[in-house]
Amino acid sequence: MTQRRIYQDEYPYFVTFNTKEGSPIFEETKYAKLLSDIIINTGRLKRFDILAYQIMPEHVHLMVWRGAIAGAEAHDMPRAQPSAVAIGNAAAGKTISDLMHGIKSFYCKTIRDKYRINHPIFQKRFYTRIINNQKYLETIIEYIKQNPIKAELPEKYRKLPYQYFNWPAIRKLF
Repeated sequence: MTQRRIYQDEYPYFVTFNTKEGSPIFEETKYAKLLSDIIINTGRLKRFDILAYQIMPEHVHLMVWRGAIAGAEAHDMPRAQPSAVAIGNAAAGKTISDLMHGIKSFYCKTIRDKYRINHPIFQKRFYTRIINNQKYLETIIEYIKQNPIKAELPEKYRKLPYQYFNWPAIRKLF
């Protein structure tokens, strides 16, 4: 049985998703560049702020938020009372699950059409953590920065298209 997700719009999410069977597809920059573009564009389309990401050879970390871009302030509800907003977003298909489905499905379709890769690229599941305070935000940022260093990956993993930080949006959190 799959686990149901609880949606929290008032806080950013830290999301991790993996390639199928640990395949290191993103070692090739062209595949990472394609994913980078799709992450940013799908974020806009689904009305999520892409705060940061790190593309590793066989997995990806995202830091996303549905806050300001999504128009949460238009609901005129305090941050401490997100339940009605979260329910409305789930009904409107603007959840973290919807974002992840959009990223994964569009990437798979594009890579199939452009590069004739027909095998599954991603695992079906993804993992989320809610970033609900400044200290945890700082921990996640440091983790994203250090991930390619600790894995002893080449320098290319510490800059676009592999690593991205939206510092103006991040500074507005908390």
